[in-house]
Amino acid sequence: MSYEKIAKNLVNQVGGMENISNLSQCATRLRFQLVDQNKVNDEKIKETDLVLGTVVAGGQYQVIIGSKVSDVYKEIMALKENNTSEADNVQNETKTKKGVQEIFDIISGSFLPLLGVLAGSGMLKAILNLLLELNLIDTTNSTYMILSSISNAVFYFLPILLGFSLSKRLGVNVYIGAVIGASLLEPGFMGLIGDGNVDFLGITLIPINYASSVFPVFIAIAFYSKFEKLLIRFIPKMLQMFLVPMISLVVIVPLTMLIFGPFGTLVGEGIANFVVMLSGVSGMLTGAILGGFYTFLIVMGLHWGLVPIVLANLGAGGDPLYAMGGMCAFAQMGIALGFLLRSKNKKLRTLAGSSLIPAVLSGVTEPIIYGLIVPYRKTFIYIIISGAIGGAINGFFQVKMVSYAFASFLGIPAYSPMLVYLISAIITLVTAAFFIIVFGYEGKKKVQTL
Repeated sequence: MSYEKIAKNLVNQVGGMENISNLSQCATRLRFQLVDQNKVNDEKIKETDLVLGTVVAGGQYQVIIGSKVSDVYKEIMALKENNTSEADNVQNETKTKKGVQEIFDIISGSFLPLLGVLAGSGMLKAILNLLLELNLIDTTNSTYMILSSISNAVFYFLPILLGFSLSKRLGVNVYIGAVIGASLLEPGFMGLIGDGNVDFLGITLIPINYASSVFPVFIAIAFYSKFEKLLIRFIPKMLQMFLVPMISLVVIVPLTMLIFGPFGTLVGEGIANFVVMLSGVSGMLTGAILGGFYTFLIVMGLHWGLVPIVLANLGAGGDPLYAMGGMCAFAQMGIALGFLLRSKNKKLRTLAGSSLIPAVLSGVTEPIIYGLIVPYRKTFIYIIISGAIGGAINGFFQVKMVSYAFASFLGIPAYSPMLVYLISAIITLVTAAFFIIVFGYEGKKKVQTL
């Protein structure tokens, strides 16, 4: 079945284009925000080519596709552009959700477009760290300095990128959002806060370095999204082109420097300190819980909600969350390896082999989760045990991720101590594979999907 036919079938089975209020994609999933989820034909969707499974989480109907998700997404968006019915108006509506669901939806929708460049830059930084460890290059080398600048750029200018993507997610002017982030990094302002004793209209500013920050921009853009709608409501249309951007920037940027920035920084530091404190009380227990149960966050699509916390921790010197929780990815790789070694079913072996390779190289494990683990739920027990073992090891030895990278063997140089992380990854993978080989994967009844 062609991508176009798959796209048309998915649109029809979720209730038609008029039932889709928003559509986004991540590494392996289509995330539908639907007007009425009761119109979804879940069984028909699961029978569609390329579909590995479906999940309802965070107020979204998520269809797990795998590595071909971008191709299907493009076809659906092409169908949307060609659709001239009243569905086009529905597409732009924001469905009202409450509390945690709305927060996770906004966070995931803002960070998903940035994950590729974050992971790529983080991997480059990890490779450079490895070359330094092996004494193959030194920090005074101009080639190293150029490559280091490339790897650092996305993290340094993260407030700008996040201002853009968050504004897009909230449906306001993306360029104003980007400029709000850029204002916090403008060389003149950076020089001012470096000198100290800075004030705005007589109000003293707290000197904060906003490079690589997350929470201040989140708060600023969230406030700006409401403020822009208010301005558009009261400013005459003929004056909106220059007055809306000017007033937005003049109001939001100083508020960010005076209020949102210090508050957001305090929140970020508070979360980072809490994680460090929890690890200090019992790193082994914290690691075991995160490593054992992180897979369930992935299944529910809630794991992206931790990204701002992880980035805040990285800005503070290193993140233990991914170091511990990421062990679930190696447990999932072990499950795939176990299937490959034990199963006599040709289809399962092919699926295991084809999903294991990208997982080992990139850390994308959703094909393993929805192709092997979810259909054979007995394997969840193995995931919990093996992931907990790896997480406990990293928690005990206080392993941290020092540059952003997915949990994969190529990403190992991004963690410190590197050797401990490598050993815990191998132990986790081998343990999960051992369980499959020795105890099997079949339960009393094979379940197709969640």
